[in-house]
Amino acid sequence: MPGLRMKGGVRSNSTGDGFIAIVHTWDNIECRGELTEWRSPEVFPTEEAAMQYHKTSIRPMLEQLVAKVAKETPRTKVIHRKLE
Repeated sequence: MPGLRMKGGVRSNSTGDGFIAIVHTWDNIECRGELTEWRSPEVFPTEEAAMQYHKTSIRPMLEQLVAKVAKETPRTKVIHRKLE
């Protein structure tokens, strides 16, 4: 059964000061192999500010995407866990 795994969070900004929100995506449930990284264009002064952005802006979009994938591709295994 095909699968998709996404994990989101924050990390320090590798191109300067501050923190950014990120989402890592794998084309398998086991998180093996190459990942794709999406980085928020907005840089936040603190890790807490970046996490707040992730929780209020990115997480809801990811939840909608997961629900859509689950509905439209019934042969794909979808697991959604909210990590605080």
